[in-house]
Amino acid sequence: MITEHPTWAIIDSSKLDDYDRCPRYFFYRHVLGWHLDIPAHDLVFGQSWHNAREYQLINGYEEVEGAMNAFLQYYRQHFPESSDVNFRPKTPEGAYQALINFGVTYPSDLDDNRLLRNPDTDEPFTEISGTVPIDDKRVLHFRMDSILERVEDGMIFSWDHKTTHGKWIHNYFNEMAFNLSNQNGTYTHCLYCIFPIEQVLGVEFCGTGFEYLSRGSAQRSAGYYSTLKRVPAYRSPDQMNVWLWNTLDKVKDIERDLDHLMHCKGSDEVMTAFRMNPGGCNKYRGCEFFDYCNLWPNPLRQCQEPPYGFSEKFWDPTELDSRNKVKLEWSGDE
Repeated sequence: MITEHPTWAIIDSSKLDDYDRCPRYFFYRHVLGWHLDIPAHDLVFGQSWHNAREYQLINGYEEVEGAMNAFLQYYRQHFPESSDVNFRPKTPEGAYQALINFGVTYPSDLDDNRLLRNPDTDEPFTEISGTVPIDDKRVLHFRMDSILERVEDGMIFSWDHKTTHGKWIHNYFNEMAFNLSNQNGTYTHCLYCIFPIEQVLGVEFCGTGFEYLSRGSAQRSAGYYSTLKRVPAYRSPDQMNVWLWNTLDKVKDIERDLDHLMHCKGSDEVMTAFRMNPGGCNKYRGCEFFDYCNLWPNPLRQCQEPPYGFSEKFWDPTELDSRNKVKLEWSGDE
């Protein structure tokens, strides 16, 4: 028997992404809580980058040193300076160059756009977390990077920070994924719940592509480079209704799988909850659970403890620190 964990009831866009990728992957990762027992550099670097960009949004793009300190304060808790060479181009030195690049590429950002503040606490609207309803009894958990107002017309939008390798920053297929993503729909839904719909633009994904040249050329010397690119992924109310229907359908599928799981037994020939999706096996450098799907007809016989190389850790977005914690109400206009 599997003991129910409180995080099973917590659904956010990351968990929806994992369920889209493969329900069986979702089972291993979020029902059993199995994670590879190695430092997740991309996640740590991404959170450190969020901290640095938050600092710049609040204090100005010229405040590179302060932003870099915000980056290092989190990053060095997980990765020592001696490890930097192993993670090029995503290193503190690469982050420093990219932070400078924001002031060069977008010098009028904070003149053309105004970072809003929480009317209840007067805190800057960065790192906003909480819940937003999707029907009368279900909510999604979320964590947004920022909420800003365009000065020229008062339109509201969010900048969401993304990091990648320089060779992927102009990948059209990555840009396509932003528009219909669970994350984009969730954040846009939050904006529609806070502000009048006619005032909401939506989400812009702010990508930073990191690059390191070990050898220089006539065009560029050796060292770190960054490419900045923004992808507007605005969704109209009609488009958001499609997102809402899809999201509710997925959440109900997760609920049905969890209920079905409680009726499955280790003695069953196969586990008939959380089906496999073979199309997801090769995504994101390959699935870490492939061998278990391949070998175990019924994982309930082997799930008493994580296998070698894995540890038990349940994803809970409510545990993360955030500057603003809010509980949104549905406007009913979507």
